[in-house]
Amino acid sequence: MTTRTESRPIPRSIWVGVVAAVFYVVIAAVVGTLLDPLAGGDETLDFVIGTWLPVGVLIVVGLLFARRAGWLREAWTAPSPFTERRRWWLLAIPVALALQILVILASVPWSERALPMVLIFLIGSLLIGVGEELYFRGLFRVAVRGHHGELAALLITSVAFGLAHTVGYLFNGVPAPATALAVVFLAMDGALFYGALRATGTLWVPIVLHGLGDFARFLQQGGDAHEEPQSFGGDALPATTEYVLIALSIALVVSLARSDRAARRG
Repeated sequence: MTTRTESRPIPRSIWVGVVAAVFYVVIAAVVGTLLDPLAGGDETLDFVIGTWLPVGVLIVVGLLFARRAGWLREAWTAPSPFTERRRWWLLAIPVALALQILVILASVPWSERALPMVLIFLIGSLLIGVGEELYFRGLFRVAVRGHHGELAALLITSVAFGLAHTVGYLFNGVPAPATALAVVFLAMDGALFYGALRATGTLWVPIVLHGLGDFARFLQQGGDAHEEPQSFGGDALPATTEYVLIALSIALVVSLARSDRAARRG
């Protein structure tokens, strides 16, 4: 005689998203840092061991969880201007992010970057893009949307995304004021990636934009995409692009607030 055991559904609640985010940070940042000594001081090997291995494991675990919870489709897709009316302006978000990446890549000292290092950074950065977008704009977003509106999902996941990077700053000894400023900019980045998801309806777009953005910064800064907070100094084009992204992130918050208000009234 066989006994059939039905699996219990996993609730869509903020706390499930928080646990997922904390799990990601612990494995990616803490475990990745603990593995650093295995590289023996080799920066390239350090990036492989500290990034490829933990993030690769996190991606597999995240996908298995999403499938087990029945969240996979919802985590990977979202309503977009292609499936609902209006909000075509959202497409400006991924376009502006892509322009920012091109601007950063144009400032990379390519003659100082060896091809093997470039390829290693590219693969690692894309893995980071998959992992962080899966956990924050995927699983965490679905968890929050279970009982809350989209504005709450945007704000909670974006702030969590910014705070998640504080571990890396603490390990690197970055001063508290600089860390706080960086968290603000990273939270804005999280909101923009959320906007890229809503603009296109697929998680693949923020994954690619996130991964290539980190890749460009890794190459520009020689190995650390988040060592220092963003600034407004320098050439006019990078500064203008940054201001445009700030304006778009504010517009996104206003748009989702109005959408939630209309949904409550309707």
